[in-house]
Amino acid sequence: MKNSPEITDRQPAVAGQFYPAQPDKLQHELQELFATAEPKRFTNVRAIISPHAGYVFSGSVAASVFNQIDSEKNYRHVFILASSHHENLHGASVYCSGDYMMPFGRVKVDTNLGKHLVELHPDLFSNNPRPHLPEHSLEVQLPFLNYALDCDYSVVPIILGAPDHNLCESIAQALKPFFTEKNLFIISSDFSHYPDYTDAKKVDAETKNAILSNDPGELRKTLRAHALDRVPGLVTSLCGWTSVLTLMYLTQNDPTLEYHTVMYRNSGDTPHYEDMERVVGYWGIVVCSK
Repeated sequence: MKNSPEITDRQPAVAGQFYPAQPDKLQHELQELFATAEPKRFTNVRAIISPHAGYVFSGSVAASVFNQIDSEKNYRHVFILASSHHENLHGASVYCSGDYMMPFGRVKVDTNLGKHLVELHPDLFSNNPRPHLPEHSLEVQLPFLNYALDCDYSVVPIILGAPDHNLCESIAQALKPFFTEKNLFIISSDFSHYPDYTDAKKVDAETKNAILSNDPGELRKTLRAHALDRVPGLVTSLCGWTSVLTLMYLTQNDPTLEYHTVMYRNSGDTPHYEDMERVVGYWGIVVCSK
């Protein structure tokens, strides 16, 4: 008889850096962020795009967009898509080894569903846990999710490294059966990196408009234009472009779905942060059923 695979829970990587490591301090910070967040304006939320910077910079935007989800809905699964900042991946890594451990406790991972994805689409998904271990972009979403959602949910953590739009489209097709009203999708991405304050607002508005079009081709066109424009200091217009593009391939050509903006900030808007010459942009965006 084969031995059962070893369960390896994923430990926090950026607690104490991007957000407080102590449960009581984390809870207090979340309470403050949600107390001043944008009130709920949308219903039938199917997906959100949320930033993943340190809470001092992007926490207000993240709380505002998480405030839009249907908090009492009994979601079957929460799919979290976050682009890799550390590993070069072909396709995507699904965490199948255990649960995500956080300062506030255990976040249940549906490892069986993850393994099912890997078995069905081995050319797109792997169960290699390594990309998850240092990655902040997925981890920082979990405290907001725990605070905002009341149901007994499980997550499907997916780190994307898809290097081109064709892979993003293929991953979207594989995830399409799960993009239903019974599940919630969280897409992790910041926007412009390191232009000055004025250029960031312009670039981020253009990227936002491309996303609101629900046309993946329009987003690709806009990102290419930004790269060709050589905006001073701009390294990327959308660091999680693979995750956002995958979402747009899921939603394209569906007239029952609409994108809406919730809040925009960039790091230059942070109190006591005086660097306006090198900022990072953050949009909170929701996808809703009509």
